[in-house]
Amino acid sequence: MIYSYERFLKGMALRTSDQVTLNDIGYENIELYKEEMDERFFTEEEFKEFPKVCMVTAISYLTKTNDDYLMMDVYDESNQNHVKTIWVKNGEVQ
Repeated sequence: MIYSYERFLKGMALRTSDQVTLNDIGYENIELYKEEMDERFFTEEEFKEFPKVCMVTAISYLTKTNDDYLMMDVYDESNQNHVKTIWVKNGEVQ
């Protein structure tokens, strides 16, 4: 199993030359019902397939050049299976 922070650190290594460590990031976990999810981050087909309850891990980092990165991992709350990863840079989905 790949943890969200591992996915984030690997992804940031591809996106910036900053040396990002666990001490540099902000994160939170939140449980959301499917109806509470922001539909703009998903295709219609993905949204239809989502479980009733999702766990979202959100991790953020502000680079030295003031680029704001956010990664959101969506998991099925009932079985902890990873459903999707979303990357946002300066408010725009990547």
